Amino acid sequence: MVSKKIIYLIILLLYFVNSYSKVLYNKNNIVITEIDIETYINLYENSYGYNLSNDSALRDLVLIKNLIENLKKNNQKFIDQIDNEIFQQYGEISIKSYSFLEFARFSKIREEFIKEYFQNKLKLEELKELFSGLNSLDLPISKNNCLIIEKIIDLKDNEDFVKSFFSNLRNNTRDISILDQGIEYSVCINEKIFWDIEQLVIKYIQTKTNGEFQAFVYGKSKN
Repeated sequence: MVSKKIIYLIILLLYFVNSYSKVLYNKNNIVITEIDIETYINLYENSYGYNLSNDSALRDLVLIKNLIENLKKNNQKFIDQIDNEIFQQYGEISIKSYSFLEFARFSKIREEFIKEYFQNKLKLEELKELFSGLNSLDLPISKNNCLIIEKIIDLKDNEDFVKSFFSNLRNNTRDISILDQGIEYSVCINEKIFWDIEQLVIKYIQTKTNGEFQAFVYGKSKN
């Protein structure tokens, strides 16, 4: 998700211009203004790295508002749960902008689909295929717990690495190892590298779950 610093800037912008913002959509108790569109586009770009058009942002916001209202009526407990997670992550700032709160709620709901696939459906073979499709996955290896780097090798097709990474990803650990010519090596992955690889996996799962998620959203959106 987007950083707290960026959230503060976006909320400050909302504070000054929201009251002067032009209404672009007003139907079935859903009101969307120009600043709502601008805020959503900024949050989306900072969270996912993509720049949406105004039309796409408006369409998304209508779906989001319908989805949230549906869940409030039919599953308030779930809304309370994700609101608590948002508050724990961002503090009071998360409730000062309703536009941000709705975006954060929608992102948390999307994350639930990713978590469910990751925990119950993701298979080792999928990870093998994902890594194999990379141009390379050059990582340092060591015989003494990464105190001294022996060499850097391409591990994108290394079965030991894929199995070890898969296990560590599932167990939220960092003890990744391989066998090379009968010798056991630690794979030296710092937090930045692990995060980059983890994001690759998350983007893959997003693609795999997109159809199911879209069906869920449209199924609960009536306007």
